[in-house]
Amino acid sequence: MKRILSALLIVVLLCTLTACSNQPVEPSEPPESPPATSDPAETPDNSMPPEPTPEREPYAALDIFEAEFNTFGMDMPGTVFEARFEKGVAKLEGKNPFTLSMTSNAVYACIAYHADVAGLGLDEGGKGELVEAYRNNGQYLEFTGADGRIVTIRPANPDDNRYEYVESDGNQGFTGAGCLIELTYYVPDDELEKYTQLVQDNYSIEALSPIAAYFDTATDFSECGISVNLYINEVQTSVPYYVPDAETIRQNIASNVNSDWWEWNGNMETYIAYNNAIGNKLIVDSEGGAITIVQSNKYLQPIAEGSLTALGFGFDDAGMCGVFEDREPHYVSVAIARPEWGEFNEDWNIEFMDTDIKGYSLRITYHAKDGRYHISVDKDGESCAYDYYPEKDELGWEDPDIETVHRMFGDAFDSQGKELYYPALAHFEQFVQEHFGMSVDELYAAPKQ
Repeated sequence: MKRILSALLIVVLLCTLTACSNQPVEPSEPPESPPATSDPAETPDNSMPPEPTPEREPYAALDIFEAEFNTFGMDMPGTVFEARFEKGVAKLEGKNPFTLSMTSNAVYACIAYHADVAGLGLDEGGKGELVEAYRNNGQYLEFTGADGRIVTIRPANPDDNRYEYVESDGNQGFTGAGCLIELTYYVPDDELEKYTQLVQDNYSIEALSPIAAYFDTATDFSECGISVNLYINEVQTSVPYYVPDAETIRQNIASNVNSDWWEWNGNMETYIAYNNAIGNKLIVDSEGGAITIVQSNKYLQPIAEGSLTALGFGFDDAGMCGVFEDREPHYVSVAIARPEWGEFNEDWNIEFMDTDIKGYSLRITYHAKDGRYHISVDKDGESCAYDYYPEKDELGWEDPDIETVHRMFGDAFDSQGKELYYPALAHFEQFVQEHFGMSVDELYAAPKQ
């Protein structure tokens, strides 16, 4: 996870040397001759252009746990499960918190440890008093360290799905729940830029394309947030948009974008997926004139160039099938399910669908086990199909009959005779080449992430 971000951490100062002026100067007195030992003035060599500043590498979500952002470190007597950052929230009155969350079954040990690292300077008696304060205050404790950190300790909650519930170890008479510890640090103003950049690098404006026609989705990230959870393997970024008429925008989205709406805490909410990889939760505050987007992404690890994820494929929760969708000018999709990813509930490994070829819907499936393509078209309730084995160049097995296959595929692809069996697969191969810059075989072999 450690990375070197040279363009962010090093400011390169390029100094240009200015050549002496060639304009003649009338001296008031004759100039003195330079000493015989003097060297002639050197003319700077400006023939070589300055080297370009290296392009900054985007922050990955997991960088939030590195020392550049996480001043607390990760060496704790417990299990760190989440880090989050919030910026510009009005109720925080200019404070921009970074919070690290963890759980532990050792209540007494955690209180004593965090009192030490927070610099409270307590002896064993003083630490015991903190433990009793936690016990007597309904199992809740909060204190501020010498370095300004805020330490909050409370019982673990079995209904909190952000972490794995832990039981107390029984020491010092504690039974039942273990503890949830949160360490909070207020980010200084002169360090806000890199935290803001972390949010920006993990927030996808492109994923807002289904709703971009209804309000301006561009943002300066003056108010934003990010949370990265290791337990549920998810990153969430959030940005509020303040708009003149939030309710009208909501109604326009509801009328034109397929999604379900519900009411929660007085606001209307919906969830709109993008490429099955990124989810956008919209929270519409009609009275406050705000639309907050909470964007979730299950991909925490860096995404390799050329991987299916980088190419826009989204995977189901089980990770067994990846789907790429293109909805304009009509719906087209490519799905891939490799055997090594798990037992898939379909018998194909690649599926291609194009819903409008001269009014026909085309579906092609590839079955790796026997090297077979099954190719079908459908129009006005009538369908037909055939099989093709490219390695053996064998084709046929027409359904329902050869006459229907010749008629429908001939009409869809303006072909006839034996040649009408090839254009459908060529259409699929052309789509893959144009959209992904590779062959079908290369796409099938590409890594997930």
